[in-house]
Amino acid sequence: MAFTALIEKYSNPLFRYGNRFIQDKDFVKDCIQDVFFELWNRRQNINPTASVKSYLFKSLRLRIFKEKGKWTSSETLADDYCFEIEFNVETKLIEAQTADEVKIKMTHLLNTLPKRQKEILYLRFYEGLDHARISQVMGLSKQSAYNLLHESIVHLKEAWFQQLVLLIIVVIWIFN
Repeated sequence: MAFTALIEKYSNPLFRYGNRFIQDKDFVKDCIQDVFFELWNRRQNINPTASVKSYLFKSLRLRIFKEKGKWTSSETLADDYCFEIEFNVETKLIEAQTADEVKIKMTHLLNTLPKRQKEILYLRFYEGLDHARISQVMGLSKQSAYNLLHESIVHLKEAWFQQLVLLIIVVIWIFN
């Protein structure tokens, strides 16, 4: 009963996270199934954890990296894996055209970030993991997680500011 509740609660977030690494939905589903299967088989020997979510995210991430040999030759992982980020469909619907433009620009800015920065932003702001959990999932020290997250946010702010300045210059040029 508790195991079923665990599967129901975390299957979708795990799928969304795994799908950021590779777009092969069946492969991601297989990896998630393997994670839960392994969890069930080792249930007697698993130590309690402060965060089931970060444990499962880390397990899935490791499983995806471990199973990379099953990927087609055109898809690789290691340090050149593709971690796509996009706005979540379940969030509020964007009502105004201006909001649509902001979304497009932000998605473009996010996808210009290096893959590790995209991943850490996803874990922090989409999945709500704290720095300690992020460091566990990504295999970083806690300080490295702080630094990478800070660097990612600073990069986004700078890029956003450049876009804003460019927009102001264009508007001034048009109306003069």
